[in-house]
Amino acid sequence: MSTLQVGFGRETYNPDKPVSQNSSLTGYSVLTAIMVTCVAISDGEQTALIFSNDLRNHSPQFIERYTAEVVEETGVPAENILVSTTHNHSSPDVNFYQNRDDVTDWAERIAFPAIRRAAKAAMEDLTPVEKVTCGKDHVDTVTYVRRYFCADGIFRMNPGKSHNPTAHESEADTELRAVRFHREEKKDVVLTNFQVHAATALGASSGFICADFLHAFRQTAEARTKLLVCYLQGGCGNLNTYSRIHPEACNTDYDKVGRLIAEGMLRALENADEVAFEGLAIQKEYYTGYTDHTRDHLVQKARDAVKYVRENLPDAKEANDYFFSQGFAGRLDAGAVISKSQMEKTRQIPLSTVCFGDVGMTFAPFEQFDVNCQQIRAASPFKTTLTVGYTNFRHHYLPSAYGFSNGGYEAGQCYYIPGTGETVALEFLRQLKQAKTKLK
Repeated sequence: MSTLQVGFGRETYNPDKPVSQNSSLTGYSVLTAIMVTCVAISDGEQTALIFSNDLRNHSPQFIERYTAEVVEETGVPAENILVSTTHNHSSPDVNFYQNRDDVTDWAERIAFPAIRRAAKAAMEDLTPVEKVTCGKDHVDTVTYVRRYFCADGIFRMNPGKSHNPTAHESEADTELRAVRFHREEKKDVVLTNFQVHAATALGASSGFICADFLHAFRQTAEARTKLLVCYLQGGCGNLNTYSRIHPEACNTDYDKVGRLIAEGMLRALENADEVAFEGLAIQKEYYTGYTDHTRDHLVQKARDAVKYVRENLPDAKEANDYFFSQGFAGRLDAGAVISKSQMEKTRQIPLSTVCFGDVGMTFAPFEQFDVNCQQIRAASPFKTTLTVGYTNFRHHYLPSAYGFSNGGYEAGQCYYIPGTGETVALEFLRQLKQAKTKLK
């Protein structure tokens, strides 16, 4: 008889005064609650704590403090703590933690205490699992590949009509995966894994703190059932939601996204199959990523472009068009090339897996391209594999090799050499195979 146990904890950590958001904007009011969810998975000897945060990114300093708080509260080793985000752009921007007083104050007074409470609640809620069911469904109405081939020969992200987009780079990954833990005399816990970019980032008014589509997702998923649901964002570095959101629609369109994803989860659970769940394998390894792909003529080209724009093109649109003409996806792209040229040649990348029975989970510290997530799932030795992004590191795009060959904003923002996306996928597959052997 398996000793697998699962516990659930969730806390709200709304700011109580204005706080810096994405791109230094300031949120003045709370539109919908932002939350931290913790799921504890234990076999009685070892425990994994999986967190889902309604946040965008997190800095290394924030993760270090976050993990230390959880270790102190629960005693769970740091390598077994997985801190992921939903990539929500309408939340306090914890990249500013210890760099901006308002974010630091929110984190110290409100966020870290809530995180500790969620972790403690999940540990205290640990309950034996009677069975595990896994299901899949497709939600093909809320996401598209945002990388376009254009008639002018330049590869663009969301180019609009002016640049005549001709085709998407690839098809969107529309598969949703759901794992349900059936527990004795307590509400069942569900892990839902899907990939879609935050909706409010595409144009919602900046003055709101909100959970983006997760608010409606949780409402819909939990109101129709007696389930406790944790959403784990997949790789969505090349994806966006189906429409641009405008301020007057920010309380309707992203809610629609949340409802559609929740309905996909419910369909997946209706068609779920019972799977084995004996054993637990938790692993964290570091992969050495090479970061020197911008140490070439592009660096000087970027410096020349920035200098030319600064001296000659005060108009923002003309400046942006000039950057595009020089092969950069805007000013940010050129700036990223310059900043990356000053980095160390290698960085240590944490890659974590949590596996039990017929279920494997990978936790990547990137906005992976969905083609690499599909690569992992297609070759995984587990019947059900969840590919989770945005975990335990500062997040940056990780394009596929094909995505790199096309260039564009995401390739320009990536720190690593072309092919790293495929190599990371292979590293995950090696870990999954090791875990499968151990569990046998």
